[in-house]
Amino acid sequence: MNNSNTHYLLEKLGLTEYEAKTLSTLFKLKEAQAPTISRAAQVPKTRVYDVLEKLISKGLLIEIKGRPKIYRAIEPEKTIDILIKTKKTQLNSLESEVDKFKQELVLPFEGEEKGEKIMKVKEKQDFERILGQELAKAKHNIQGLTEITDNQTIIQDALKSATEHNVKVKLLNSNPSEKLKDIIEVKQLNHGLNAFIIDDKKVILAISDFKKDKPDYHFTILNDNAPMANALTYYFNTHWDKAKKY
Repeated sequence: MNNSNTHYLLEKLGLTEYEAKTLSTLFKLKEAQAPTISRAAQVPKTRVYDVLEKLISKGLLIEIKGRPKIYRAIEPEKTIDILIKTKKTQLNSLESEVDKFKQELVLPFEGEEKGEKIMKVKEKQDFERILGQELAKAKHNIQGLTEITDNQTIIQDALKSATEHNVKVKLLNSNPSEKLKDIIEVKQLNHGLNAFIIDDKKVILAISDFKKDKPDYHFTILNDNAPMANALTYYFNTHWDKAKKY
């Protein structure tokens, strides 16, 4: 690997440009004084001592006392191991922060939502994302009159997550789906609807035909509408027994 590739890799592992240039140069020189390192690495003299001290603090260089001081690189393999370990530690710390952040973000969604709203989106996938968020709020059961295909992974993931939280999920799906049957209880029925009933009271109903390409798509979320939920549930239950099992 040439010097340019070496310091590029070192930068990806978390070093600054000057730190990477200095270290990759010392891999070749083995050991050298600061002025020599500055010239060979093309690091300004005004910066080289600061860079060397930072590399020493990271355990990547050895300082040999004397007048003048000499700086020696540790083995490249050991250097990579140290940098990867540091990167993993930083990533683990970041994941902990993100998990805490996610928990804090969930709080505003935990309240009981009321009312109805009609929503318009430009892309079909935006509907899937919103639907996935609503399905994630289910506490007891989900029934769906759907047209899900094997390519709609956002909805599939949301339904799988619901089952993992002990939510009972049943779908009457217009399309045969090998992926869905591995996740939830599903039967095939050509019904032409795109509706979900959540916890016997919330209804998410597509108004537009999502099978067609349109400039925008409309759907409604009825947060607490037991009559509509009951009507759709009755239709669902009426057709469940005679629907085709996969």
